[in-house]
Amino acid sequence: MKYIVVAFWSVVLGNVLGFIVGQLSQQNFNPLKVTIVWLIIGELAAILITHISQSANSDETKKTSEK
Repeated sequence: MKYIVVAFWSVVLGNVLGFIVGQLSQQNFNPLKVTIVWLIIGELAAILITHISQSANSDETKKTSEK
């Protein structure tokens, strides 16, 4: 469920950002490209943050059990 929510918000916010940047730089706004790019970025960020947090928690648990 978490990844579906991340996908939705990364697409929505990515398209808003892409539209604003496209208008400011006077470039054509291509929503399909922006959607694909931000979907990939959002999902990778969610996976990496989860993985890093889990490894940090396991390292912290090991340190407290050694004391």
